[in-house]
Parts: sequence; structure tokens; C-alpha cells
Amino acid sequence: MNNSIRRIVVGSFEALRTAWLVLGVTIALFLVLEIGMRIVQKPRADDDAPPRVMLAGDPRREPWYGEFNRDYDATRGQRWRPYLYFGRNPSYTGRYISIDTAGHRVTPQPTTPATPVARVWFFGGSTMWGTSQRGEHTIAAEAATRLQTLAGPGKRVEVVNFGETGYVNTQELMQLMLELRAGHVPDVAVFYDGLNDVASTVQYGAPGIPQNEAKRASEFAMGRALDRSSYGQGTRRDLGRLALLTGQAFQQLAITNWVKGLKPPPQTTYPSADSAARGTVEMYAGNVRLIEALAARYGFTPIYVWQPNLHTSEKRLDPYEERLRRQIAASAFHRRIQEVHRVIPPMVDSAMATIVPRDRFVQDAALFRGDTLPVYTDWLGHNTEISVPRIVDTFWPALSAATQKAIASHGAVASNASASSSPALAAARSRPE
Repeated sequence: MNNSIRRIVVGSFEALRTAWLVLGVTIALFLVLEIGMRIVQKPRADDDAPPRVMLAGDPRREPWYGEFNRDYDATRGQRWRPYLYFGRNPSYTGRYISIDTAGHRVTPQPTTPATPVARVWFFGGSTMWGTSQRGEHTIAAEAATRLQTLAGPGKRVEVVNFGETGYVNTQELMQLMLELRAGHVPDVAVFYDGLNDVASTVQYGAPGIPQNEAKRASEFAMGRALDRSSYGQGTRRDLGRLALLTGQAFQQLAITNWVKGLKPPPQTTYPSADSAARGTVEMYAGNVRLIEALAARYGFTPIYVWQPNLHTSEKRLDPYEERLRRQIAASAFHRRIQEVHRVIPPMVDSAMATIVPRDRFVQDAALFRGDTLPVYTDWLGHNTEISVPRIVDTFWPALSAATQKAIASHGAVASNASASSSPALAAARSRPE
């Protein structure tokens, strides 16, 4: 009897040891395979690190690019922002990029006196934020430098860059509304749009949706599933959560990506170029009407700019831009975006002509036509520093006029207030009739 029990125990132990040995070897082989796959699938030098041979026009040729890229990587972290989805983490100071306590990119400008003679806000996506541009060379910074010349000696114009990577026009509208609700009112607001709104319409199949909305939906569903404070607690739900987390862990593996790559990707259907263009314009025009209503109520001047893009640019492309255009041609998604950009400019022009005065809408789609200037740093349409002054030139007449009007208005109010509070005037008002 004892021998039988002993044999059972020893046999069970041997089986368990063998199982653990097989499991350990399997895990070790799996790890070796995963590491090997990661080495094979590591990002190409084309993504961030400068290649050995760079084409003319490649922004990575710039001597400051390495340190700028370190600043950029350090500021890519995002935090949740109510109604807006996301925004940069606040409070970062770097050599070429700094973020203030509100999460906005810092625009170099005077900080004294405390009260500016005018306030100018800039809204947009990453092209307004200044991807691939040092702090002194963003659109907002270029405009800020010019605006200070309008302020007068010992005075300043305050500039705030509300641009954020990925934002569409509707997010900018929400951003404006939140600031107005908090009691912050600009004198002038510049909206720089086009690229993200077109991309979002093509991506989602409908206009007016933030980019990558499907990710937000899946993140919400996952959060609800993992929330232990929600209804339906118990072992079954906990096991479901564990399975969900395990599945997500496997999605991060290089082996998983390799296996997925063996299967042809599903055919994606995009909206027609005409439909996407018309829908985008209708959405944009609707937002502009709302901004105009807010401007009338709160007393600021909006300026709208439909930005230039690489997809349909008629500039003389440099070798680097030619390679970017070939990348666009190789992507079905970007080819459809290109088709939309070809047909949308006159639609936008027509819609805006019925909403705002001509001087407050600037069509920059054809900007740089025939130009040899290096303009684009990637296939998404971000701009080189050297192209920024040309972009600002297009809306500077409207911006300078609106800012000068605001400065004059504030000056008149200040003069009236000063006069009404002067001792002589007070004495005169106190005399009997």
C-alpha cells in the first residue's frame, strides 16, 4: 500500500517537473523568438534617426534636429482633457520646445507689462502647434514678432498658441467655448485648418468626427469592462477582465504583428472624394457660423485660414518632397485624401463667401505654386521653418488690421476711463448748475 502511494507521489512529481520543464523551455523559445522578431521589425531609419544619405530638403539635415527631436519626444505625452479628449502634459522647458502650465506650447514674446494692449489666439492642429519647428519659428511665434511692432513702446500684444496635434476644427471650437466660459476673451482668434478635417472625414467616413475616434470608442469599452466599481461583480466578470488584459498583452507582441501580417488586410472603403469634400465643407461652415455668433456676443474678431497641403501642392518639389509624394501615391488612404484636396478649395471658398467678409477668410491651398522653397517636412503636410513667414504673410493684412482696431479700441476705453476719473472732471461735475 505504502509503495503504491509512493509510486503515485513520485510519478506525480515527475510529471509536474516535466510539465514545468516543457513550459520553461517553451517560454524561453518564445522569448527568443519575440526578441528576434523585434530586432527584425525595429523602426526604419526613415522614421526618426537621420539616414546615412539624406535627400535635399530633408529636415533631418538641420544641425538642431537631434536636440529638437529629443524635446519633441519629451513633450509627446498626453493627458485627458474634458470635452477635448486630450492635450499635452503641462510644464516642460526645453531648448527648442517649452510647454506652459496650461499645456499650451510656449510662444516667445514679451511678458511685461502685465496687461497687454491686445490678445491674439491661434487655433489649429499640429501644423499650428509647430511640429518640426523650433519655438521661435512656429506660425504663432512669427505672428507674435510682427504683432509686437503694433503695440507701441513699452506695450505688448499677448499671443497664445492653442494648437494641438490631431485637433480638428470642432475641437478648436470647443476649446474656444471653454475659454470664453472661464471668462477669457481674445481680441482676435485665428483658425488654421484643413488637413485634419479632411483626413478625419476620409478616415471615419463622416465629417465632424475627431481623428482616431474608433480608438476612443474601444478605450471607453475597455475602461467600462475593467471598472470594478461598475455593476455585475463576481468571479465570472473578473475572469472576463483577466482574459481581456491577457488578450491586450498578446496584441503588443511582435509575433502577433507578424502573424497578422500573413493575412491580407481587409479592404477599406472610403467615401467618394466629392462626398467627403461636401461633407467636410458643410461641417466647417457650420462651425464657422457658431464662431461668428460667439464673436458677435463676446466682441472678438475671427480670422480663418484654409491651409496649404503637400497632397495637391503645385510647388516645384525638391527631392525629399518628391519621395513624400511617392509615399502618398502608395497609400490608398492618402490617395483619397489627395482627391478630396483637389476638389475642396472652391467649395470652401463658396461656403465662406456667404458667412464672413472676404478679408477674414484666407485660401492658402494654392500657396507656394511654382515655388522652389522647401515647404513640407513629412507626407502629412507639416511645414519647414523657412516657409512659415510666407504662410503668415497671407493672413497678416487681416490680422494686423484686426489687432490695430483692438488696440485703438482699448486705448479709447482707457482714455475715457482716465478722463472720467480725473480730479478736474470730478470737480466740474460736482459744481451746481
